[in-house]
Amino acid sequence: MVRAVEIESAHRDGRRAAIHAAAIARFSAHGYAATSMAQIAAAAGISRPALYQYFDNKDDVFASAFVALFDAHVDRALEAFGQPVSLSARLDLLLQRFDGDLWERLAASPYADEITSAKSDEVNAAVLSVVGRFARGVAEQLALIAPGGSVDTESMRDGWLQLLLLAPKGLKSDRPSAETFRRRLTTLARTVAADIEAQLGHSVQIVGADAFEQVDQRGL
Repeated sequence: MVRAVEIESAHRDGRRAAIHAAAIARFSAHGYAATSMAQIAAAAGISRPALYQYFDNKDDVFASAFVALFDAHVDRALEAFGQPVSLSARLDLLLQRFDGDLWERLAASPYADEITSAKSDEVNAAVLSVVGRFARGVAEQLALIAPGGSVDTESMRDGWLQLLLLAPKGLKSDRPSAETFRRRLTTLARTVAADIEAQLGHSVQIVGADAFEQVDQRGL
């Protein structure tokens, strides 16, 4: 009985994910206003009545798909941040998988402004919660890179965190192409990494899960 419930739950989760993907593609290609529940159902390969078994209306689909999209990018970004590469490369992976990938998806849509303005207060609150998870994950990694509970250390970590969270917003204020925005993110990653290593006095390399190797630069 338990196994049957697990299979049914997995099936529903898979179907919801398929609906999310179809809805995002439809909203991106045709805009929010021009998209109907019938069109979302057709894109997802299910009937309109079947779609209503999962979502109450178009707003419900949009909210769920949008939040799931952010959630997935947070997962990818935090996973990328743990790759066994240099600190600069890790920060770049973090920013590219979250800010870069999201901007590339949004910038590719001729309905970007409409999609952004269609978000309700409820959706914005949910997205902020997801972004909060992203911030906590980054903060945890920064605490491993620069451990310590002194006021100065905590202030440094908070400064790096704020740069990683807020600077990407300014880097896309002129609505750059995805390629230009990605280059800017790489420059930001290198800048933050250089400041971290300068403040610590050594370079940082990840050598395993949550394990860091410190290379003293002062004697080089």
